[in-house]
Parts: sequence; C-alpha cells; structure tokens
Amino acid sequence: MPENINELYSQIDFLINGGAVKTLTDFLEGSGIKAVIAEPGTPGLLNVTGAAGLVPSSLTIKDEITGLFPKSVAKESYELNYSAGNDSWPGVVKIYGAYWELYILLKDKADSPESLLEKLRPYAGLVMLWENMRRITETEKKLSRLSYMILATKSTLASIFEPMPLQYFASFLADVLQESLFPKSVVILKDEGSYLTVFNGKADNIPEREGIYASQILPPTPVVVKNDSPAEVVLPVAEGDCRLFCLMTWDKLPDNETMNFIELLGNLAVRAVAINNLRTQSRQAEASISAGEFTVLSLSNVLKVLRGAEDRARFFSLLVDIFMEQCRMNSCILVTWNNARKGYTLSEQRRGHIKADAETTLLPSPEGPVKGADVAEAYYDLGAMSPDAVFRSWGLAGCPWKNALKESSAKYIFPVCDDNSLVGIIALGSGTEGRAALDRSQLASLQLIAQFAAYEFRRFN
Repeated sequence: MPENINELYSQIDFLINGGAVKTLTDFLEGSGIKAVIAEPGTPGLLNVTGAAGLVPSSLTIKDEITGLFPKSVAKESYELNYSAGNDSWPGVVKIYGAYWELYILLKDKADSPESLLEKLRPYAGLVMLWENMRRITETEKKLSRLSYMILATKSTLASIFEPMPLQYFASFLADVLQESLFPKSVVILKDEGSYLTVFNGKADNIPEREGIYASQILPPTPVVVKNDSPAEVVLPVAEGDCRLFCLMTWDKLPDNETMNFIELLGNLAVRAVAINNLRTQSRQAEASISAGEFTVLSLSNVLKVLRGAEDRARFFSLLVDIFMEQCRMNSCILVTWNNARKGYTLSEQRRGHIKADAETTLLPSPEGPVKGADVAEAYYDLGAMSPDAVFRSWGLAGCPWKNALKESSAKYIFPVCDDNSLVGIIALGSGTEGRAALDRSQLASLQLIAQFAAYEFRRFN
C-alpha cells in the first residue's frame, strides 16, 4: 500500500507541475499525430510548450490561429473545439477553460475531428488540472506580493508626510521604490526648466527634456518609456514648481499590480510635496508677520526719536545713526539742501561708526532744490549705477563727494524727498567685503524713514 500511494503521489505531482503537457505529447506521438502544442504569449505570438513528431525551429510561433475560433467562455470546467486551420496547420484543436487556453496545431487535417476530440478529452482534463494549479500558484504569489506592498505602504504612510527638505524626500522616495518593488535601479531626475539633472541615484545617461519630461500636465501615473529589456518606467511627481521624475528599470516590464502600486505611491508623493510646500509657506508667512511686527515697533520708536530731536545737528546725527543701525552698515554720508548757499552740502559723515569732519564742498543748484518729480527711484544701488549717474539723473552736475563715497564703500543712495523737492541725500556703505545686499523689508523701512525725515527737515529750515 505505501508503494502504491507513493506512486500515486509521484504521478499527481508530475501532472500538476507540467507533466500534463508531456502526457498529452506522448499520446499524440503514440497515435502518430504530428503536432505542436502552444499557448498565448506576447500579443501576436504563441509560446511552444510541447511537440509530437516535429522539431520546432523556434519557441514562439506567429499567432494565425486564435482568430479561427469564436470568442466564448467555457461552460464546463474545460471544453474542446476543432477548426480547420491554414496551409501551415491544416487542423487546430483548442482546449480552454474560464481563464486559460491551449492549442494543438496539427500538421495534418484530422480524418474525424469528433473522434479526435473524444480521445483528447481525458488529456484535456489533465491539462485543466495543471492550468488550475498554475493559476493558484500565480495567485498566491500575487497575494503575497500584494501583502508585502500593503505593509510597505503602511510603513511609507508613517513617514512620507513628515516635514523634510526636498533632497531628503527624494532619497526617501527612492528607498521606498527600491525596497517595495525591487527594480534593478531607481534614479530621480529633477526638471531644471530647460534640462534634467540627477537629483538622487546614478545614471549613465540623462534623458533629453522631451516627451513625458517636457509635458505641462503631469499626473502621478507611471509611464512605460521602454518595454523591452531593460524595461523602463517613469513616475512623475509634480507639484507647483517642483517637477521630479522617478526612472525605474527592470529585466522585464512590471505587471498591472506593480503599476497600480507605483501609481498609489505617486499620489502619496504628490500629496506629501504639496503638504510640505504649504508648511514652508506657512512658516514663511509666520516669519514675515513676526518680522513685520518687529519692523512696525522698531519704526515707531525710530520716528519718535527723530521727532524728539531739538536742533538741526542732533537731528542729522540721529538720522545717520538710525540708518546705519537699521541695515547693520558702518558708514554713512548725509547731504542736505543749504538754502543760504543755494546748493547741497555734506552735513554729516561716519566711517566705521566714527564721526568724520564734514566737507564744505558745495553742489550748486541756483534754481533751488531738485524737484521731487525728477527723482525717479526710492533708492539707488551703486552696484548697478555710479554716483555721477545718479546725480546727473536729477539734473545736477555730477557728484562732488566721490572720494568720500569711495572711502565709505558706499553701496546705496536714498533720496530724502518731501512733497515738492529733494531736501537731502543719504549714502550707506560698509567696509566689509561681500556684505550681503539689503532685503526688501530693510529697503522698505529705510525708504519710510527717509520720507518721514524729509518732513521733519522743515522744522530746521
């Protein structure tokens, strides 16, 4: 009894692991039937799984026979049909179930198709058992992979929405793709506007910015860019100005389940980038509000101090101190309108926070101070425009204090204008090389102080 059970087990194991096709082949050979057994493979081709009395020249055959049979679903666990074939295969038998099909391509036309089908029926039943076991095994593999992907998604969700710099996020996304899908390689490319750069990973060749890489609308859907070996799939992750492309390669193209999982990760990645952008904007807005509150408080104190100056000299000294303090520069020159001399004179000068003697040089303007309408800018960047050019733009004969401006390393000029005229000029500088440019809030504060000072000038004229 044990030997019979062992023999039975061996036969069943043989059949459900591919021996059913071998048994079918042996029957065909024993019956003197020359044929090739094949199943659908790549669209347009059949994969050869066995042969009787023939030696196929290739493991694939051009599909010219599946269209010979009507589209139908098996009503039983399996069914058999016969059809006249073509010149290459005069007769064809189709064995099929609900989700599978197998073809026997006969070299000669069957004398009695009904008799042949009846003889093939038990062998077709063995093929059905093999096909069912194969589908069960494949389904188990997919379920196992799906379970792993769900676990990977669970782990990803715990971290992907955490705030992180874009470079770190790209590295995190590459790790998730690598550990979840096991591609041969993962490279994340960044769109720089006119070309692509490698943002994470290594790439022998960077693709041209064309096709999917240049598309304006980029949903987080994987796109197959190459379907032969190595197969390439690109996943766009685009949100606002950020455009990333995850380029993955495999030995063969991933199945639908893998592509769906890639799309799920793409959607998560886009949401994560969007949330991170909102966090960044929120932090910037908070910082701007805080800076604005500080600036308002600071300006309130500044204007109060200027208004409290009792004489002209004290007012000029305070104005220069305030300008240097607001922008953290250590040199300043103040030029003011002198009504008695009918021109502009240097009234206050600091170098390295130390007060220097004011020059007596006069910049004459016989017709009165420059009209406010002739002053085009609220401030002038001396990195882009020379002092002479600034003064001439106001209709004055150049700048007579170029040496003083040079010694102070002047970088900005702020005109002090009231409603009607240019009543003063403030030049700011710093001896420190590479001094950072003033930001927008600093420039706005200095412009406001200059405008307020212009009206206070009237108290001393």
